[in-house]
Amino acid sequence: MLSTCENAWLVPHAKLEGISLMDHLFGRLNGMYPNKWRSNFRDEQAINDWKAAWAEAFDEDGITPHDVADGIKNCRRMYDWPPSLAEFLKACRPTLDSETAFHVAVKGMAARRKGEAGDWPHPAVFWAAAEVGQYDMLAQSWQTLKSRWEAAYSIQLARQSWDEIPAPAVALPAPGQTAATKEQVDAGIQAMAAAAVAKPRDPKAWAHKILANPKGRSPAVVAMARRALEEKAA
Repeated sequence: MLSTCENAWLVPHAKLEGISLMDHLFGRLNGMYPNKWRSNFRDEQAINDWKAAWAEAFDEDGITPHDVADGIKNCRRMYDWPPSLAEFLKACRPTLDSETAFHVAVKGMAARRKGEAGDWPHPAVFWAAAEVGQYDMLAQSWQTLKSRWEAAYSIQLARQSWDEIPAPAVALPAPGQTAATKEQVDAGIQAMAAAAVAKPRDPKAWAHKILANPKGRSPAVVAMARRALEEKAA
């Protein structure tokens, strides 16, 4: 277990009137869950054990003060009772739940089939959908694709960076309708050729875009974007 000198979460801060970040967090949780929170600790040693265990977990998981601020905010809507360590870590770094991400991906793939960019709150959602395949994403139900989707989505979320989401191909007329014009075909070929030779640009561009305009984004998506940029700077 880390000592106070080794763990920044246990060091007193002048800006916090001489208390540590863990002391500050204890007070915030005590205020959010009056009586419920403090009843978990029978004596001062129990509080010290809590501070040491949580500080160690924060250090090992690379939790930042921004993450903890998100965790406090998310606890208000996620938990009626004081969170365990595992629950608090989940609140600090929320992700789009698998089923919600799936339905977002279906809408995004439907848009791309029409030649539109679609709304992709996180590149992991797009690349998971690409792994499953556009045809299956649009033709199969959540119940049918649940296992495949969850596997692909978990793999993508575990990555530290993602390629930029490519521009959609030019939409061509549906079968049986008017044939594509030469201009449409040429544009489609040029787009595919450009995609084949283009090198990925900033893999964190998606995060910059989200944080530049977070309005309407879910807390999970904003937290994921902030975390991606913090990892880049580390």
